[in-house]
Amino acid sequence: MAEHDDFPKLSGDSPAEQLVAIRFAWYSSQARYARWAYRGIGVLQLLAALAIALSVAFDAPTWFAPGLGGLIALAEGVRTLLGLQDSYPMYRRTAEELRNEAWLFAQQAGRYADAEDRPQLLAERVVEISSAETEQWVNSFGQGKS
Repeated sequence: MAEHDDFPKLSGDSPAEQLVAIRFAWYSSQARYARWAYRGIGVLQLLAALAIALSVAFDAPTWFAPGLGGLIALAEGVRTLLGLQDSYPMYRRTAEELRNEAWLFAQQAGRYADAEDRPQLLAERVVEISSAETEQWVNSFGQGKS
């Protein structure tokens, strides 16, 4: 099943419906990228560590093991600097919140059941969810402190 198969079919008549669909797609794609990058760098590190272990058995040049050790350190630095370990869960959680909000809107359930202006409420909720994620992201990277 494709990742977007369970996103509700919205009419797209209101800007709020377009907004929730666009933001969901963005957060979902960012989550996939962060997961792929985090795991890819981890696999690279494991392969480099394995090559270091094997280099002893195959009498590799003296620069080989330290060079791969440097690659492992560089990869971990990039992974940490980009915050990939934290980015995936934050982006995935935000995408799921947006998906849930879209379902509530589509089914006229929850806070949308008795709302006078459902699209306005949806737009407000999408902005709240996105703003909360952005604030959490900024704080997790230490930029939220003055």
